[in-house]
Amino acid sequence: MEIARQFCSRHRTIINPGGPVLLLLTMVIVFTAINPRFLSWINLFNLMRQSSILLIVATGITFVILMGSIDLSVGAIVTFVAISSAVLIRDFGFSPGAIVFAAATIGALCGLLNAILVLRLRIPSFVATLSTMTIIGGISTWISGGVNVFFRSPDLTWIASGAMIGRIPNSGILALLIFAVASFVGARSHFGRSLFAIGGGGVTARLSGIDVLRTKAIAFIASGMLCGIAGLLLVARTSTGTARMGDDLLLQAIAAVVMGGTALSGGSGGVYRTLIGVLVIAVLQNGLNIAGVHTYIQIMVTGLIVILAVTITLDRSRLAFIK
Repeated sequence: MEIARQFCSRHRTIINPGGPVLLLLTMVIVFTAINPRFLSWINLFNLMRQSSILLIVATGITFVILMGSIDLSVGAIVTFVAISSAVLIRDFGFSPGAIVFAAATIGALCGLLNAILVLRLRIPSFVATLSTMTIIGGISTWISGGVNVFFRSPDLTWIASGAMIGRIPNSGILALLIFAVASFVGARSHFGRSLFAIGGGGVTARLSGIDVLRTKAIAFIASGMLCGIAGLLLVARTSTGTARMGDDLLLQAIAAVVMGGTALSGGSGGVYRTLIGVLVIAVLQNGLNIAGVHTYIQIMVTGLIVILAVTITLDRSRLAFIK
């Protein structure tokens, strides 16, 4: 174990970007050998549809992690927006356009709440978002009454599950568009460069003329807004809002970001790297399902693979600086 750790530390510049890619290729080869249907067009489109929600959520939380903070409320926000959207459609007859705007707004407001707690009340992001996760989760249960919320919206269902270009799922196209725009913003804009500077050192960034509070607030709001969009897509697939439907997304999103090469301590990585981490998790889950592995075993194997991937890619030298 010690030898392996020293090897990973010595070759970290190669392992960090190359490890997840190698793991992804290995899984593709193994799952294809187990079942050739894994690389069929039908399954690839299904994989695209399954990973779209995680990609949107992981893209949003990458902004927060880049600046050295964390957002533990993403899963709760997804659930809250999903249930709220179901109630608004069922009880108030919101149109598809109106519900899209409402979902994004609700998510952004949740992100704003996190920003206020972290930036104005100076509560550490871990504690603040852990608290909002609990609060928002309780509100979701209250709104739903503890039961499933059913609704009917054919147009919204088509947006989430249909295909406008051939058999390519609409949700996959939307997720990739969001990811492309976020990657450009994260790499080329003043906002993106400010996130890296803040993650590298908040005081230094402030002395450089960066509006630290404004940048951090935008990052939390953007994360919340993308969670809102993800929540709407998630509930639109089944036309049913259920409590805790987005809980699994929290750890998956954080794992995807770290596996993609963005440090939990902030200041290094990038939104564009998150796609690889999302693909690792999505391919693993899809491949195990295609291979006929029992659901409980799938959960255990997924957890082990995530631990392995994060262990290989995580830069422990910066763990002490996680905010």
